[in-house]
Amino acid sequence: MTTPTWTVTVTFEGGDHGTTWARAVLDTAPDDVLGSAEVLAVEGRAVRWPDHPDVAAIGREAAAARALVELGHRLGDRALDDAFANAYGRPALGAAPEGH
Repeated sequence: MTTPTWTVTVTFEGGDHGTTWARAVLDTAPDDVLGSAEVLAVEGRAVRWPDHPDVAAIGREAAAARALVELGHRLGDRALDDAFANAYGRPALGAAPEGH
């Protein structure tokens, strides 16, 4: 039996002028929980307080934390929607249309 493995990739932009952006992307392939070749992507932002020292690693930590929390919320919302769809006999979100 193969253990399902999902991959989350976090990339960063900015850091200039005290603002750092993190983008978290969830790829569930080969499970295709999100749908064939679909990924879930979210962003988080950290802004440095003007009187704090400029430490890039802290900005990345805060931005990544916010992106990962948002990713968790989105995935949880999707799971809840899919559970309700399943309970009422409707196709789950992200499911391929019948016949495909």
